[in-house]
Amino acid sequence: MIRVAVLVLAAVAAVFALSGPAGQAGAASTVTLRLDGIGPLKLGMSRAAAVKTGWLSNRGTGCPLGGPPLPISYRLKGAAAPKGVSGSAEFNGGKLTDLSFTKGVRTATGVVLGTTTTAQMVSMYRNAGYKAKSAYSDVFGGTFVDVSKASRRVIGGFGPGKIVTTLAIPGVSVCD
Repeated sequence: MIRVAVLVLAAVAAVFALSGPAGQAGAASTVTLRLDGIGPLKLGMSRAAAVKTGWLSNRGTGCPLGGPPLPISYRLKGAAAPKGVSGSAEFNGGKLTDLSFTKGVRTATGVVLGTTTTAQMVSMYRNAGYKAKSAYSDVFGGTFVDVSKASRRVIGGFGPGKIVTTLAIPGVSVCD
């Protein structure tokens, strides 16, 4: 009887383990993008500290239009980075100044890449007490969303159609 109870408990534990985050490793999931960062990465942190998180790989140079010194960029594809997230980090003056994503993230207000429209993103942030606006750009062929709080830009979005395909903090940067 005790042996049967132990086997039942083990089976129940296995079901719960498979239904939790570890059991969903192969399933599509999203990571919450905060206004100050994502996971262990925080805007303003040093490049050395950010690299030590294990989230970054593929070092490169950022947009050359900013002039020297050129920003340093990384992909969010390091060994410790969540699978399914596609994004980049940019450093200026040795500090993390920009995080941009095209896959695998959502915001606390409910914006989900590839699902939420630019109009919904504006509405969600306005309802949460932020100042939000959108504008179509002929040059880039899409709509930019700009969200601010207390006159400080905090998050941006972009969509070539109605759907948000890029989320970035503090805003979507362009290099043309």
